[in-house]
Amino acid sequence: MCFLLLSISIYGQQNDSVFTINKIEISGNKKTKAFIILRELTFHLNDTVHNWNYHKEQSRKQLINLFIFNEIEIDKNLLNEITIKVTERWYIWPVPIVQIADRNLNQWLLSKDPSRLIYGVQMQWYNIRGRNETMILDFKTGYTQLFNLTYKMPYFNKKSTWGIQLNTGISANRELWYKTDQNKVQFFKDNNLFLINRRNVELVFTHRKKIFNYHQIYGGFRQTFIKDTVISSAVNAGYLYNGKLRQEEVYFGYQYTRDKRDLKGYPTNGHYLKASIEGPYFINKNLNPFPFNVKVTAAKYFHIHNNWFATIGGVGRFFEINQLPYNRTQALGYGKDFIRGYELYVIDGNHFAVGKSELKYRLINKNFKFLKRVHNYEKLPMALYLTTYYDAGYVWNYSPSTTQRNSMPNNYQYGTGIGLNWVLFYDYCMRTEYSINKFGQHRMFVQFVASI
Repeated sequence: MCFLLLSISIYGQQNDSVFTINKIEISGNKKTKAFIILRELTFHLNDTVHNWNYHKEQSRKQLINLFIFNEIEIDKNLLNEITIKVTERWYIWPVPIVQIADRNLNQWLLSKDPSRLIYGVQMQWYNIRGRNETMILDFKTGYTQLFNLTYKMPYFNKKSTWGIQLNTGISANRELWYKTDQNKVQFFKDNNLFLINRRNVELVFTHRKKIFNYHQIYGGFRQTFIKDTVISSAVNAGYLYNGKLRQEEVYFGYQYTRDKRDLKGYPTNGHYLKASIEGPYFINKNLNPFPFNVKVTAAKYFHIHNNWFATIGGVGRFFEINQLPYNRTQALGYGKDFIRGYELYVIDGNHFAVGKSELKYRLINKNFKFLKRVHNYEKLPMALYLTTYYDAGYVWNYSPSTTQRNSMPNNYQYGTGIGLNWVLFYDYCMRTEYSINKFGQHRMFVQFVASI
């Protein structure tokens, strides 16, 4: 009995009592510099810690969210010395690419047209120089001809607060989305000609003084060229601003992010806020020189009890000007901005607002044996969630010609359903969901990113 009480007392001292950190020792970081790991910790050497359990778990999650480690172990001994053991991921990945040109897999499966595939190779190089720098090179052909370069340096100053990122690329397509009819994107081709060419270069400065707050100041140059057949009366004379064949923009923006999610790939606890404002200056003459747009995304993640979780969130966008060219009216149904149950539709417009809610029950959460002979990939962390959800949204569209052909803008839309969410390595997610929308249409959908 005395031994049991002593064990409980020691455990309590290790995890809950107030203590001062005497030493921090890191192991397993064969490439990663120690300051990259220390930067993510909620505690530092000589700090007085009041709630060790919180600091231990939160620091572990922050390190997982770097996406350069497979596993992290953080412990404390009786001498108040902290040991951190990391298992590094592989950092160089030449990845073969086969992508669909449509907005999502569900849309492509309607036709299964191989000509609508994009294929190539992506060279991914993570944790360059052990400083969590990233370089990604994209070489793609097929439906889209593309070359893209992204280089990200999270910190370049001594205090590890300022970073920089470069994005640049060129792309071209022989087919383009030229209008929306009956709430579906319509396509146009002209023999085998390239109808649209794009070029862009962007520079982003990031500032992160505290762990959970991020600031971005960015600017860049975008160029879009289209063939004259695109702006014919039979296609879409308003594809670009003022019926031009060329649209050139210099733009600037600011983005603030508050990120206290436990795991960025598939959050189950915490909150998230991202707000941005972008105001491009158009080089083309006779165009509004200061149109801007504002976009806000927010979400709250709840751990209700044991294996029960809930999420509520939303996203909204506001455009300063009412008369937008077609290539700027994309609202819902593109990327992560959508209402579940509407994956086969798009809703175009100037402004939009979407709310999402979800209740989840975790069925599985464990490590499985994976590649026994592959270093650092012997284990496969996996979780499985049963979900039910309700999404609702509204798109404001001020173009009479658009709303005459499409019934969903300027009308309340909603969808609901149930699903299974698979999560691997904490950040790779696959969702299989059976949804029903406002019109009673229902079917199974598959997605590869968290819904909120």
